[in-house]
Amino acid sequence: MGYELRPIVEEELPAFAAADAAAFGWDVAPEDLDRIKNLLELDRTLATFDGPEIVSSTAIYSFEMTVPGGASLPAAGVTWVSVKPTHRRRGILREMMRRQLSDVRERGESFAALWASESIIYGRFGYGLAAEGVEMRIDRAHAALRETPPRRGRTRLVTREEALKHWPAVYDRVRASRPGMYARPEHWWQYKVMPDPEHHPDGFTGSFFVQYEENGEVLGYARYRRKGEDVDGLPAGVLRIQEVVPVTDVARAELWDYLFGVDLVGRIEAWPWPADEPLFHMLADSRRLVRRIQDALWVRIVDPVTALSSRRYSTEGSVVIGVEDDFCPWVAGTYEVKGGPEGAQCKPSSKAPEIRLGAAELGAVYLGGTSLETLARAGRVDGTEAAIRRADAMFQWRPLPWGNEIF
Repeated sequence: MGYELRPIVEEELPAFAAADAAAFGWDVAPEDLDRIKNLLELDRTLATFDGPEIVSSTAIYSFEMTVPGGASLPAAGVTWVSVKPTHRRRGILREMMRRQLSDVRERGESFAALWASESIIYGRFGYGLAAEGVEMRIDRAHAALRETPPRRGRTRLVTREEALKHWPAVYDRVRASRPGMYARPEHWWQYKVMPDPEHHPDGFTGSFFVQYEENGEVLGYARYRRKGEDVDGLPAGVLRIQEVVPVTDVARAELWDYLFGVDLVGRIEAWPWPADEPLFHMLADSRRLVRRIQDALWVRIVDPVTALSSRRYSTEGSVVIGVEDDFCPWVAGTYEVKGGPEGAQCKPSSKAPEIRLGAAELGAVYLGGTSLETLARAGRVDGTEAAIRRADAMFQWRPLPWGNEIF
């Protein structure tokens, strides 16, 4: 390309952030740089230099992500992907993605994951849509549960400090059973989930923190913001829910009942939510809940043997898959997957593939939320009907994967 591609050093962080801001259209404030500094791993950044100027950026957050069966695997959280408008269509993005995935492989991580700013971009680099997210909204006047919660405990507004003390353990209990959720280390809670100070976008307040307790044990929590509005002297404010994390179904009902009961609100909004969120079936008038499904978490398999051996499968079975991968040729090959609810094994095979698919399709089905049959009907997977159904019975998982937070 004629450009230099390398990780940044600390003194280059402002220019790195400025390059991303130029691509995405945001302002870099001094408090942003402090927060970014505490989140980024500089040795996992990549920047393209045109002389002294940074013209592209990408980075990885190192974390562990839950896969079907409850295992928590090292994963590369791809983020900060940008190219300045002055340097588009020069092959810069492709070279960054290729170098980054090679680095992921060298680190021993079996897959990478990201949220896509534009859904058309990442499929050509082998990322597949592994989890959908749901945007929800409802007028408060019609937001009522069909059954009153049993009132076994209480909901209580708490401070940020109290939330930081108790909520990570609650989150970890839920994460253990939900594919796609990832570990939040202490610095992530401090600087990403609940930063102080935090931005107040579009006239919204800072966050409110509410938790549900039974006998002093915290069994769920919710974060939300508010924006005050009125129409003809009547309250028409917005309550924007950032997160609801319940350990039990009772906690879920109690937290939604609390959120529906906040006064001076005309509309309640929430995003992103898992595709199997049961709220729709909890409402007295379900039709009033407006839901919009969109792409959320994208997954790129880098080491098929480790990735497919480390998850569990819904039914006992075996299948031989042929994977095509021009972008990361070391992934391409034929693999035999044997497994069930108690364990699994994947190894290279000399057998004839029963199913043929690309890297993006493998990433899409990995967390159990995308059907091989659906992809086959879309012309993206080849195989016999019997093999595809057998593989689907193995790969699909409940609960569905959830990309619970943009990273």
